[in-house]
Amino acid sequence: MTTLSVVIPAMNEEEGIERIVRRVLAVKPELMGVGLDDLELVVVDDGSCDRTAEVVRRFPEVHLVCHPVNRGYGAALKTGFCESCGEWLAFLDADGTYPPESLPQLYKAAVEHDADIVIGTRMAGSESRMPATRWIGNKLFAGLLSLVGNARVTDSASGMRILRKDILRHLYPLPDGLHFTPAMSTRALHEQIKMIEVPIPYEERVGRSKLSVLRDGGRFFHII
Repeated sequence: MTTLSVVIPAMNEEEGIERIVRRVLAVKPELMGVGLDDLELVVVDDGSCDRTAEVVRRFPEVHLVCHPVNRGYGAALKTGFCESCGEWLAFLDADGTYPPESLPQLYKAAVEHDADIVIGTRMAGSESRMPATRWIGNKLFAGLLSLVGNARVTDSASGMRILRKDILRHLYPLPDGLHFTPAMSTRALHEQIKMIEVPIPYEERVGRSKLSVLRDGGRFFHII
C-alpha cells in the first residue's frame, strides 16, 4: 500500500487554509488514478495567533500538529515529515500559490522517471505570475546552483515538491527558515539524489509575503 503524505505549513492563514485543505482532499481520486493507494494530509500550525488551527479542526480527516510558538517554515515542514506515515511526501504552501491539482502529475513523473525528488517548477515555461524581482533572483540562484552542481535546475526555491520519505536521511540537516527549499535542492545535488522538475502554474499570494528578497536572498546564496 503506497501513501502520499501532503504537508502544509501554516502560520496565520485562517483566511485561506480551508480552501487549500478542500483542494488537497479533492485531488485524492486523481492520485488514486496514478497508482497511489491513500492520501494523508498533515497541517502544521506554526505558532499562529489567529484561528488557523480552529479552522483545520473542522476536518477530522486532517492530521493537525501545532507548534506552541513560531519555529519557522523549514521547522514546520520537518515536523510534518516526522508526523507523516506515507512512503512519499509532498508539501505546498497554505496560501494557495501552488496548485494541489498538479500533485498527480508530479507523482506520475516521479514513478515514470524513478526520481527521488520532483520539483514543481514555476520557471520552465508554465503560466507563472511571480514578481519580477523574485523571478530574477530565482533565475540567478538556479543558474549558479546549476553551474556548481553540474545539473540543470530552473527553480531551486519552489515550495511544491514530492519526494521519497526514505531519502530524508541523506538530505538532513536542513534549516528551519524560509531557505529550507534551496538548501534541499543544494543538498540533493551534493548527494547525487535524482531530482527532476515538472512545470506548474503559480499564483502570487494575496497580501504581504513572508519572504524577504534581500534577507532570504542572501541566505539562499550563502547555502551554496
